[in-house]
Amino acid sequence: MATFDDIFKSYFVQLCTFAYPFVKSEEIAKDIVHDAYMVFIDNPLLLEKDPLVQKSYLYTTVKNLSMNHQRKNRLEEKYTNSLGNYDLADVDLMKGLIESEVIGTLHRELDALPERCQHVCRLIYMEGKKYEEVASEMQISVNTVKSQRILALRILRKKLTSFFFFTSIITLILSYLLIF
Repeated sequence: MATFDDIFKSYFVQLCTFAYPFVKSEEIAKDIVHDAYMVFIDNPLLLEKDPLVQKSYLYTTVKNLSMNHQRKNRLEEKYTNSLGNYDLADVDLMKGLIESEVIGTLHRELDALPERCQHVCRLIYMEGKKYEEVASEMQISVNTVKSQRILALRILRKKLTSFFFFTSIITLILSYLLIF
């Protein structure tokens, strides 16, 4: 049985990514996800449920809280004479769901890399540093930085190939179904 901390760490990034298109603010998205976890924690029986049930519950709660936020914003805009229609189409909802899952999976797999590979990837891809800067900061050679990056990409490619293939197939199917 997973603890609340495990569940929080497992889904936080994905849920924030999912909420963002609704609210157009990283901070508000984080607040909504925190609120969703508060709703989750108020129902202790959920900790005993299957992880898929927990995940589904959290996504549904985030969606509902995000939609409530949207409704509140629309009412405020209505009363200031700048009414806008920001309803998200089903396609956008599915795109957001898939995108948040991909980002969450990437973060989880990045965290599972060997420490040096992980550190090199974070510095290069998340902080945008050059090989020389990473080598200097980590006190290793530029060739070691390149080797660690290549090793990390090889590991990630091996782990994520089936996930991305599955995600691509689901996206194509959903796009087809939504067109017809």
